[in-house]
Amino acid sequence: MITVLNRESTINILVFKTDIRFSNDVTKVAPALNSQPAIRRWNIDRSDIDKVLRIESDSLQVQDIIGLVQQAGYHCEELPD
Repeated sequence: MITVLNRESTINILVFKTDIRFSNDVTKVAPALNSQPAIRRWNIDRSDIDKVLRIESDSLQVQDIIGLVQQAGYHCEELPD
């Protein structure tokens, strides 16, 4: 986890390895991620070997994101800094 400080708030950047490979996989995960008001921004790099999910949040923790992705039916684990 990377923490970015600015004048307004603290933003955590959480980075995960996933098995989200195709655009229809992104479509299945998107509602869970979009429904969380604490997620400011997210993206998935499907071209990376680790299918990297990057989350910007001011309050969610690693286990929160892992749970959301797993509930959608996908593997998710934190990538070390």
